[in-house]
Order: sequence, then structure tokens, then C-alpha cells
Amino acid sequence: MKQIKIMNWILEVDVERTRDFYEVYHQITQGCDCLFCKNFVAAAEQLPHEVIEFFHSLGIDPTKEGEVSEYCENADGTHLYGCFYHIVGRLISGPDCWTKTDEEISHLTGNMLEISGFTFGFTYGVSLLPDDFPRPAVQLEVQGNVPWVLKENP
Repeated sequence: MKQIKIMNWILEVDVERTRDFYEVYHQITQGCDCLFCKNFVAAAEQLPHEVIEFFHSLGIDPTKEGEVSEYCENADGTHLYGCFYHIVGRLISGPDCWTKTDEEISHLTGNMLEISGFTFGFTYGVSLLPDDFPRPAVQLEVQGNVPWVLKENP
């Protein structure tokens, strides 16, 4: 594992083990066949180059493993998505990108890395980690606007 600093976060990550996991894991659409997930996978190659490079620098294939949610359609026809992915490693220090509003509600903080219109943050919590994902694991939270590329409309 190597230690890296991203904004105010210090992480210990194993990019090779992360990449090895994503190479053999199934696409998001194998677990969900809704149009929003299908669109996200189809549009992934059209994400800004800097966004794809950031994913790859951590060993992540954005079409695989993570949780993907579509929130709304924007006036320009793009769709706001929220996603999270796992990385082999741990968050050593830095603020959690989630804050609790009350007992049942949390929201992303303003402490997020912005890359080409996408925001990225790290959290101490880990959700929906696949049983065969290597441990320890840290979770990357992502939000961004994605074009609608499918012929079918939602």
C-alpha cells in the first residue's frame, strides 16, 4: 500500500489490488438493468478525460462494482448521478464527505474535490461492499452530470 494525499484527505491505497478486482468484476448493469444504470455504463466512455483519469489513478473502472443512482434530469438534458466505489485501502485522516443533518438524514459536505464538473469525496463508512472485495476498503463518493446516450428515453 502507498500513502497518498488528495485535498485534505490522507489515504493508504493499494491501486494494483483495486485494479485487479475491477478487472474481473461484472458491470453495474449485471446487477441492475434499469435504463439509468444502462445509460451510466454506456456514457462512461464520454466522461471528461480528467474524470476517467482520476478513476483509473485509484484503480477504479467506473462501469463496475459501485452503486449508481440517478437523481434528476437537468434542463440541458444531462442527468445528475450519484455513485460510490470502493478502493483497497483506508482513510487515514481528513473530513468525512458526509455529514448528518439529524438521526436519519445525511448530506454531502462542501469539502469535495472538483474535477471537470464532477465532485469526489471520501467517507469513513463503507456501504454495499461485495463479499469478495479485498480488505481493508475505503469508499469514494461521486456526483456529476452525465449525458443521456441511450436511444430509449427514461
